[in-house]
Amino acid sequence: MNLRDPILSPADIEITDKDMRLTQVDYLDVKPYASLAKKERVAISETQNTMWFHVFKNDEFVGICGLYLAPKKCRIKGDWFLPQWRGQGCGEFITQCRLMIAKELDYTTVEVLTLHPHYYERKGFLIHKETRKGVWLSSIELG
Repeated sequence: MNLRDPILSPADIEITDKDMRLTQVDYLDVKPYASLAKKERVAISETQNTMWFHVFKNDEFVGICGLYLAPKKCRIKGDWFLPQWRGQGCGEFITQCRLMIAKELDYTTVEVLTLHPHYYERKGFLIHKETRKGVWLSSIELG
């Protein structure tokens, strides 16, 4: 797998760690979860330059996430898990995976618009500002 290849197609990226797996998919594979995610203020939409992923634990589907690739920075987006899998460490895994992907793609800044800024602050992100009610912009510089 060469992450620096500018044309990555679905299934080009798969990351595993112990019982967790992140697999790149096409937007159409995450679209069925968009209405469920929207009820929880998580935006899942077809956008250019977005890598989408399915998340598995012990080979069971647990959620989805995305990484938007802009010219100078990238953005974590679309984190959504099935309710029974929340609070089980899946978020830690997908955050680390996307930071690793961003670094491999030579990005130096990763942003996130989040309802949970202190989660990201514990991961080293700086909280910048509230962009709209309850949504915070945070970022991290990759070394």
